[in-house]
Amino acid sequence: MHREPARLEKPELFERLALGHEERVTVVTPNARLAQALGSEFAAFQRSRGLQAWETADVLPFGGLVARLWEDALYSELAAAVPVPLSGAQEQALWEEAIHATRYAQTLFSAAPAAAQCREAWKLAHAWRLPLDASRFPGEDTRAFLDWSSRYERATRERRQTDAARLPDIVAPHLAHAALRKPSTLVVFGVDIVTPQMRDFMGALAQHGCEIVDAAPPARRAQVKRVALTDAREEIETAARWARSRLVAPAKPVAPAKPVTPAKAGARFPRIGVVVPDLASCRSRVQRAFAHVLCPDHLVKGEAVAMPFNISLGVPLAENPMVADALLVIDLASHEGAFEQASRVIRSPFIAGAESELEARARFDAELRKRCGSAVALDSLVSLARSPRSPRAPLLADRLERLAAFRKASMFGSKAASDWAKAFSDALRLMGFPGERTLDSSEHQALDKWHELLAELAALERVVGKMGFNAARERLRSMASEAIFQPEARDVPIQVMGILESAGQEFDHLWVMGLTDEAWPLAARPDPFIPVPLQRAAGIPQSDPVSSLELDRRITQGWLSCASEVVVSHPRMKKESELAPSPLISSIAAVAVEELGLGRYTTLRAAIRAAGSIEKLEDGAAPPIAAPAHSGGTGLFKDQSECPFRAFARRRLASEPLETPRPGLSLRERGNLVHEMMKGVWKKLGTSDALAAADDALLAGILAASADEAIASVKRHRPDVLAGRFAQLERARLMRLAGEWLVIERARPGFAIVTLEEKRPITFGGVTVNAKLDRMDRLAAGGHAIIDYKTGECKTASWMGKRPQEPQLPMYALGGGEEVAAVAFAVVKTGEARFRGISREPRLLPGVVTIDKDYTAKKMYGDWEALVGQWRVELEAIGRGFAVGDARVDPKRADTCKNCDQPMFCRIAEKAPFGVAGEGEADADE
Repeated sequence: MHREPARLEKPELFERLALGHEERVTVVTPNARLAQALGSEFAAFQRSRGLQAWETADVLPFGGLVARLWEDALYSELAAAVPVPLSGAQEQALWEEAIHATRYAQTLFSAAPAAAQCREAWKLAHAWRLPLDASRFPGEDTRAFLDWSSRYERATRERRQTDAARLPDIVAPHLAHAALRKPSTLVVFGVDIVTPQMRDFMGALAQHGCEIVDAAPPARRAQVKRVALTDAREEIETAARWARSRLVAPAKPVAPAKPVTPAKAGARFPRIGVVVPDLASCRSRVQRAFAHVLCPDHLVKGEAVAMPFNISLGVPLAENPMVADALLVIDLASHEGAFEQASRVIRSPFIAGAESELEARARFDAELRKRCGSAVALDSLVSLARSPRSPRAPLLADRLERLAAFRKASMFGSKAASDWAKAFSDALRLMGFPGERTLDSSEHQALDKWHELLAELAALERVVGKMGFNAARERLRSMASEAIFQPEARDVPIQVMGILESAGQEFDHLWVMGLTDEAWPLAARPDPFIPVPLQRAAGIPQSDPVSSLELDRRITQGWLSCASEVVVSHPRMKKESELAPSPLISSIAAVAVEELGLGRYTTLRAAIRAAGSIEKLEDGAAPPIAAPAHSGGTGLFKDQSECPFRAFARRRLASEPLETPRPGLSLRERGNLVHEMMKGVWKKLGTSDALAAADDALLAGILAASADEAIASVKRHRPDVLAGRFAQLERARLMRLAGEWLVIERARPGFAIVTLEEKRPITFGGVTVNAKLDRMDRLAAGGHAIIDYKTGECKTASWMGKRPQEPQLPMYALGGGEEVAAVAFAVVKTGEARFRGISREPRLLPGVVTIDKDYTAKKMYGDWEALVGQWRVELEAIGRGFAVGDARVDPKRADTCKNCDQPMFCRIAEKAPFGVAGEGEADADE
């Protein structure tokens, strides 16, 4: 266009829009958000005139107008002359195909990110009329882009397809045709950057009788203030408080009288805007802060709360809970997947029976965490769901069986994209997706978006060939990650938006945050595939520091004139670094936060505390136990010794943490393997004489057989963990450990095994438990030795003093009635194999000392009889405490809480001065 377009003020624009189709006025905006806002303003304008119904204003983004004109051409006699536009996923697939066809693909870690960047460069080149000339693209990256783009262009031309980047150029030559419903007046509203492609298209419209009119929001005389906050967190929270104060008690607007805004047209609330430049990186934090300030009770209400704010930036569809679970169901249909993904499917509310089997599935998930590794296969999951040892969830088991059968029948081989889309949909249907409960509005919209995504996957068959299951699954997940989902919401007074979404908007109150000298103006961001000089010559914004500064200066001026009250803010600190205000706002007078007139609002926590009275009660006593026998083994006494509340929570309330499956064997399972190994060895040997008589061949056979038995015992519980090469390595490790240990045993005086892994009832203080004794030897010198295998750290000091930390061996020594002459740990550890313990007489076991040779025992006890007597006193006291209901939060040591799994239950963090871990405090016994 060679002349400046006419300008139209907003009141006149609304008057012309109110005439409806007679005027044929179309308004184009730079983005969908401004189009929606303008449509809402027009609706308010019509209501202010007393109307109850009116013709919807024709307001849409520029790209929407072009797409509508293309559709007019498609459904006319022009259909054969216009190519079909590609979807975003189809564009991505063709770019990836072009990249894979060149030598450059071998140097790329992944073609997908490169293809996405090519799409952006392609759009930029067409929007700004950049010549894709090899002479102007000297670098290797730019030459690669030229190669890829030529292949992409040829592929689309041969298929008679195009894309959004070229659609204006496709439609423009056909604007003279009567089938294309051209507006008589095109109003360009709030468009700050007009690309050459857009200018040419509007020029073509003008040549065919369309009047081009410019319009923009009216400038306001704003009261502008600058505020400095301590950090980004305080800045977000203060902005939320400010928004609430303006919503509850809005200041009187000082906008010009001429323009009509919703606030003056009878809208109930003022328009409040909050601009967050880095909204993409801090969206969750902003969401939480505004929700807590504006609706502090939203977490405790039994139903969804309508928030008075809306965040413009959506999230990837793959992060929506419903879609994320749908993708995980599809992943589960593969051969094997991560346990946490399978666990989420089991607990998902979007599959059949989720509500009716809620508790059963929670218990099933807890059981799986004990029996599965870090990865689990669908067939294994089905077997575990049908196992009599697992909590029953028949609906879940049935759905998993259906999915497993469907996988075997339909999830193999190469198929067209449409076939995979149908297979994925069928798999979800078999799992009862999207569940049995009624979906809310946001979930319904997510479900619709998911169905659109599957349809888009099916449409890929127009550009890609057949693919396997994994390729189709990854393609679908990639598409879901790229698709942005933002549920449609009712019109709300507070709008939180990024920089681009704020263009052309009007507010009564506006807060712009994060304007530090590091963040604003934005750094130059030239496209990496297009030479910078070419971008600079075309005048592309943000292609160099100068253009970036100029653009951000215009945006800043737009902020300062689009509301009656404008607050700009910046944090003073980022971790330990000091920050300064942006030079674009540094000239604005700074004010204290107190001058903003923020109200004091009750938080949810404060409201709950103020609503009731504080009642104090002693909660350290539980009811006495009903019967002396109790499950849990000697661990009950260990827990009661460490902390009475821990024993009460674990043993009487069955409070236990959820385990997290990890690759390979856990430390506990490796310890169990050693126990089973040693049990097998001594079952076959029995005495020191048999050990001495065994030759190397016999001993090797015994070790091999015992290792196989030990591995088989673990595989009965964890069939997935010990197989193949890993099982061979573990077998060799067990044989080596046992061989090293038998060298220690050969050096002992004569002995005979009395019991191995024997369970026997033991009673102390009125509590009876089943103790599992690792091993008891009859010594040639007289008496018995109690032996407990250990593969980790152990100290004899843990048997000493008040409330012994490790009471198992003292319990074994006193509970059986045999004459015990020694108690010892058998440390079965590579390079550190040894006995560690205390004996009545010297040299009963190698390395085991008498009382007078043990530093800790010598300080506390005079002889063996005193030690044994004190053990009985302490064990009786521990058992008696549990029996009478002692449930005090009373950790024995400063580090007792470090590895405890009950801190959220006992709330010790709220009990000063001990703290959760009690770090730095002295041991109570020292």
